[in-house]
Amino acid sequence: MRVSGSLSDRSEGTAPSARTPVRARERSPYIDALRALAILRVYLLHSLWLTWLPMAFPAMPVMFALAGYLTAVSLDRGAPLRVVGSRLRRLLPPLWALAVVAVPLMVLFGWRPSLPDVTWWVVPLRNPPSGEWGGPFSLGLWYIRAYLWLVLFSPLLWWVFRRWPVGALLGLSGLAVLLTSPLVDLPVNPVTDVIWSMAAYGSCWLIGYARHTGLLDRVSLRWYVLGVGVLALGAMMWLADRGEDDQLGGLVWGWAVVLLLMRARPRLDWLAQVPWLARLIRMINARAVTIYIWHLPVLWAAAGLLTLAGLYAGKSTILGVGTVLLVAVVLALGWVEDLAARRRPSLLPPS
Repeated sequence: MRVSGSLSDRSEGTAPSARTPVRARERSPYIDALRALAILRVYLLHSLWLTWLPMAFPAMPVMFALAGYLTAVSLDRGAPLRVVGSRLRRLLPPLWALAVVAVPLMVLFGWRPSLPDVTWWVVPLRNPPSGEWGGPFSLGLWYIRAYLWLVLFSPLLWWVFRRWPVGALLGLSGLAVLLTSPLVDLPVNPVTDVIWSMAAYGSCWLIGYARHTGLLDRVSLRWYVLGVGVLALGAMMWLADRGEDDQLGGLVWGWAVVLLLMRARPRLDWLAQVPWLARLIRMINARAVTIYIWHLPVLWAAAGLLTLAGLYAGKSTILGVGTVLLVAVVLALGWVEDLAARRRPSLLPPS
């Protein structure tokens, strides 16, 4: 039994030629496992607040790289408009389910939204706003906004990448470094939010493209590992000097990890011998959007319930109660993702 492969091993097939894109299997255990791990990392960070977690596993760059890879697979197989429509259909209904709960609650507790405020909860081209106490409903939705913009631009990015792959990747990465560096005093507003995230996370998206087309595999393994090591070392030195919350250092560290993970192609054959773990990974992937958009409101509710009950609201206690509440929310609303994926709605996602 093969447990894992080297950086150049492929579960999808043999190494690609310079002109032949990699055709992914219908489901890749490695991709699904990475996505589940990224969502779990986000949840643990926001419940336990372990400051070392973003360095150990930069989940957001990984999630955008995986999304870029899966989008490239779809674009290589289908019409661009159909791919964009499919992605939007899977993304927006779970958000609308959140809005049906969040917006009336915020209005009940004093929020007086304008029509544009409500519109951003329907089509989140900017971060959906919230009432004074409604932050937990909206704080994590920047990811949905960034994902939406990248989906809308994905056909154009794919067209550019197929013609100038190295230039596209280096150009977008260079723009992200410039916008994040001390050389540019970027004001904080909805427009710059979109521009910065398109550059920073769009570069991860293109690394996903590079995985699909085989661009990453064309670099010799020795030089590839050396380059990733230089990026990682540079990021660590920068973070040591500027602090662990420095945006530029975190961005470069995320690239280093994403480049390593996107080149790797372990087979993960051993998952077939651990049915409960394989099923858990599939369930997390089938309910990924619901888990992500609800985890902050659920953790906030868990802390509030513990406080009202006069119990100690420590991190581990919030994690335990929050997990129970999150499972309940996923069971109650996860079927929306089934409808969005054109599957028969069910309490539990399909195996």
